[in-house]
Amino acid sequence: MTKFTRLFLFSLSLTLLFATDSWAKKHAPTATPPEILTPTPTEEPTAVPFKGKKIYTFDAMWGTQGKGNDQLDAPEAVDIGPDGKIFIADTNNNRVLVWDSNGKPLQSFGSFGNLMAWRNPPQFNHPSGIMATASKKIYVADTLNHRVVVLDEKGLAVTAWGSLGKENGQFNQPRSISRDRQGNVWVLDSENSRYQVFSALGDFNTVQGTFGTDPGLLNHPLAMTLNKIDQAIVADTGNYRIQVFNNTGAPVTTQGWFGSGPYQFKRPTGVVVTKSGLIAVVDGPTGRVEFFNNRFEFVSQWKAKDEILDKNFHPHLRGIACDDQNRLYVTDAASNAVIRLRLLEPPNEGTPTPVPPKPTPTPLEDNTLGGAGYPIR
Repeated sequence: MTKFTRLFLFSLSLTLLFATDSWAKKHAPTATPPEILTPTPTEEPTAVPFKGKKIYTFDAMWGTQGKGNDQLDAPEAVDIGPDGKIFIADTNNNRVLVWDSNGKPLQSFGSFGNLMAWRNPPQFNHPSGIMATASKKIYVADTLNHRVVVLDEKGLAVTAWGSLGKENGQFNQPRSISRDRQGNVWVLDSENSRYQVFSALGDFNTVQGTFGTDPGLLNHPLAMTLNKIDQAIVADTGNYRIQVFNNTGAPVTTQGWFGSGPYQFKRPTGVVVTKSGLIAVVDGPTGRVEFFNNRFEFVSQWKAKDEILDKNFHPHLRGIACDDQNRLYVTDAASNAVIRLRLLEPPNEGTPTPVPPKPTPTPLEDNTLGGAGYPIR
């Protein structure tokens, strides 16, 4: 190899070395920047104001706190008899009151206790469900005695069934009573998170439901009614929703979640199907009655504070019933009153329904009964 060749190769190697070093510096890998974690914001439930058409309005209000026959103490349930009389479970007074359709007192049955003697005056402990039938029988959910008591039209005890427990025919705080087209009696067994079906005489037929937050499960339900095809519409209170079951107990739909706007509830406590076919749901602490069509689409609401402007009025609505004139009767356990609403105009079939608000989780401080609070539509 000549001297010239060696010099050429040395020069070439230096050139390649500097080129490689330059490329390496230019393309050197950079350290991955540390991941910056930001907390996911928790969405708060937003109250969506209702600006739609009103279909019910305030009509009358009766009652003050006390023990007189025209007074109440934290009434929970109400029903309308076939003759238009108002039957009230006057819960903290441990009795049943009967008023005419204009709030005039007619009868009072019951006192505190747990005795049950045939054809004698009844004793109750926190009665919170009531049903008056065409046969002039009065069925009472005697809640803290964990039984159903049946009275005749004079208010005397005819029969009773139930005791504290979880077995068939037993109850843990029954709170609502309905009757199907065959005359069977449906009892909402609240603290057992289920409902049971009996014959008119109290013979056990079947039971449906268990505790939980998934569709088809219940969480401390407080109210129930049956529609014209004997589907059970249940105020699934601890889950902040309404559930519908067919007459075999299979879930049909689950609607609602935590909040104070359309489709939302903070404590659904009463439900009834009106004579015009609307589903009316009481939401206790928000002082509202929400109205849905038979597809469970929201159509309207009535809010007590919008019409009863007394600054000292702080309602906690509880039970609801409907008479043959499509008037609604709502118990207010906080104000010790019964409020009557009259129909302004039923919604047309083509009335547009509000778009449901965005689902939001239930705040932990409000989630006292463990409900998830999310909608399942």
